[in-house]
Amino acid sequence: MKTNKNIHVGSRTYIPPETIVMIQSEINYSLIYLIDGQKFIVSTCLKKLEERFAVIQSFARVHKSFLVNLDYLKSYNEGHFLLENNLTCIVSRRKFRRLKEEKRVNLLQ
Repeated sequence: MKTNKNIHVGSRTYIPPETIVMIQSEINYSLIYLIDGQKFIVSTCLKKLEERFAVIQSFARVHKSFLVNLDYLKSYNEGHFLLENNLTCIVSRRKFRRLKEEKRVNLLQ
């Protein structure tokens, strides 16, 4: 998934969506994990970021605290996704079921 449009993530920061592996909520802040291993914090809540990334099909809210790029998904194990860079995130059962029904995840689980 290569796009030529950067997404506004906070303050004056714009990021190409294909470089983001995962976004984690921390109260009213969000931790953004990039494919090159960098991590930074922005003062934008996850709900607002979810709205901004809604136009990108590969992003999905998998838990109240996590927005992930499904292109970097490696595996699923007992309520957790394993992503690139050995990042893990919690996945709610209902949202995982919905992702499977929509055929957005193609895992052997």
